[in-house]
Amino acid sequence: MKKITFILFALITGTTFAQETATATANAAAEIVSPIEINAQQNLDFGKVANNTAGTVVVASDGTFSESTLTQIGTTTPSAASFNVTAAEGFSYKITLPGDVNLSSGENNIVVNNFAHNAGTDQVGTGGIQTVGVGATLNVEEGQPTGEYSGTFDVTVTYE
Repeated sequence: MKKITFILFALITGTTFAQETATATANAAAEIVSPIEINAQQNLDFGKVANNTAGTVVVASDGTFSESTLTQIGTTTPSAASFNVTAAEGFSYKITLPGDVNLSSGENNIVVNNFAHNAGTDQVGTGGIQTVGVGATLNVEEGQPTGEYSGTFDVTVTYE
């Protein structure tokens, strides 16, 4: 019996002494970059349109008045919206444009859609200001009531 107890004690203490601890070290890192910013510089303006029929006015993202099935009148020149974007150098970001936006004049509404920007397909921050033009299409319905229509739209920039 003493032999069995001694063998069991040797096995238990041998197992106890065989346990070890191990430690591994990993690095931790972080890079803080400047927050992305966007500021409106110029408003989107479709000019003055004579409403003699249904049609559209398209202002391109580069600021040119690209097409209209309606008659432009007066001295107001249509123009694209302009935004200044500041993003950290070398960091990609995306631009999100609205879908349909309603402009209103009192109780009357008119739809603006097909928003487009001229920043290309891959936006990468330079650490400085990058100017982005935004154009869209004004959709005039037949019999659209006269008035000065206005509204707002959001352009969002987000780091990817």
